[in-house]
Amino acid sequence: MRPPSLLLVALAALALPTLPAQAQTSFGTSCAGASGVTPELSIIGPVQSGQPWTLEVTAPGGLGLGYLLVGFSNTSASALGGVPLPLDLGAFFADPLWGGCELAIDPSYQFLPYTFDPNANGGLWSKNFPGFDTGQLYLQALNIDADFTTRIAGVSQGMLVSSVSQFVPGMVPIAPGTFDMGSNAPSGAPYFGSSVEQPVHSVTISQPFWMGQHEVTQAEYEALMGSNPAFYLGANRPVERVTWFDAVAYCQALTAQESALGNVPAGYEYRLPTEAEWEYACRAGTTTEFNVGDELFCSDARFDATYHPTGNFSSCGNPPGTVDVGSYAPNAWGLFDMQGNVWEWCLDSFASYPAGPVTDPFVTGGSLRVYRGGSWNGTSGNCRSADRDGTGPGFPGFDVGFRVVLAPVLVP
Repeated sequence: MRPPSLLLVALAALALPTLPAQAQTSFGTSCAGASGVTPELSIIGPVQSGQPWTLEVTAPGGLGLGYLLVGFSNTSASALGGVPLPLDLGAFFADPLWGGCELAIDPSYQFLPYTFDPNANGGLWSKNFPGFDTGQLYLQALNIDADFTTRIAGVSQGMLVSSVSQFVPGMVPIAPGTFDMGSNAPSGAPYFGSSVEQPVHSVTISQPFWMGQHEVTQAEYEALMGSNPAFYLGANRPVERVTWFDAVAYCQALTAQESALGNVPAGYEYRLPTEAEWEYACRAGTTTEFNVGDELFCSDARFDATYHPTGNFSSCGNPPGTVDVGSYAPNAWGLFDMQGNVWEWCLDSFASYPAGPVTDPFVTGGSLRVYRGGSWNGTSGNCRSADRDGTGPGFPGFDVGFRVVLAPVLVP
């Protein structure tokens, strides 16, 4: 074989395995205001994907009035206008009566008034929330003092709430499904199809998994492995010049690290995607040669030259090398750079396709390993969803990197 050539899907019904991590995490500090009554937040039961859940606010002995601040974020908490957390309310409002109270809520918060009987049921108020699949909620309660005009009775700790069965930072949940793998594209321009992409056959992915939203960056690789082998340096550029063995070692180290933190579901591991998982995720439901349609232009991905729309070679005019991950639009399932930037190692050995339908195909034991997706150094044809190739697992290409999946355990 030749060496390498020079938005979120709706998954409300997806039943990914439950992560053992907690559904909520408290952050910041609580404080007692003028009357010394500090509310407390708690959640009843686990926050499962798509399932309703209940928040309780307790403040025994308080006035029975207050506000719950609710913010939603797909990234991380921040304060009003980007002020670093926590925000001191006394300094913010220039009012010593608020001194010592801190706000640690997302900037997009909304006020939700609440009332309760301070002398009954421990001063309890509860709120039912609908289920959600991705992102995070930031919650904080402010109990009002007797005059409820200039003073607060207390501020609770902040609370981060995320769905335990869906949310994995930096990764996208992928639902099971069936697709046609391979391509019958002709061998000439503009696609340069190959017999190794045939026969087109039906593949079923039977188990849900998570896939890295982007290729592993140099910063991520160095933080875990203690070195950066890349030639085209940049913390947010994909790591390259990694062998298949290097990529597997990274996945093993990541599995060990996250398992120690209790973040890996039983029967799952961080690993390279199988070739079928990779093409399934790259296509994101499409059946065209590219996941953006029948043509790929220089504005769609990081590669060297396109054969569209005329079928003639047309240079993109890019300088040599990679770009930061996420520099181009993601595919329909929210995955960046599945076409171009760097080739991506897969777990499989390179082998011919079967003729009939298969479920969860995985090939091992061969001398070559698969890589997919094209690179900054290739043409549009290399970036097709079905384009495939393989080389020795010890090959450290300056246009070869990888991304990880959190998926059922496989032994390469």
